Amino acid sequence: MEVHQVLQEAVVVNQGDPGDGMYLILQGELRGRVIHDGQETILSTFETGDFFGDLSLFDRGPRSAGVIANEDSTLLKISTTAFDRLTLEAPALATVFLQATARTLAARIRADNKRLDRVTQQFRASI
Repeated sequence: MEVHQVLQEAVVVNQGDPGDGMYLILQGELRGRVIHDGQETILSTFETGDFFGDLSLFDRGPRSAGVIANEDSTLLKISTTAFDRLTLEAPALATVFLQATARTLAARIRADNKRLDRVTQQFRASI
């Protein structure tokens, strides 16, 4: 794992870049965002104890969003290579890590589904 010190407004990852690992926030606050037609839309705010970039551990696909530091932050990066090594050398530890990650992903999906349902209901009510 690598420790990264990130200054306020620094770009940690860019939307569309190859996913090469996930980040744990040891200290600080960051925002997940997408840019469309030059406009920033904030998807989420990450604080101390949160993580992002986790999907890259599973599919190594392009980043679905960019992440920018809202304030000076300290991050711990787990590269895809290091994670692959962990699954081979310490499968019990990797299992606990994966279970915790899956619980957080499930909670995020459920929250997103509720937000989408609210937006859909508001749209239907407006037409």
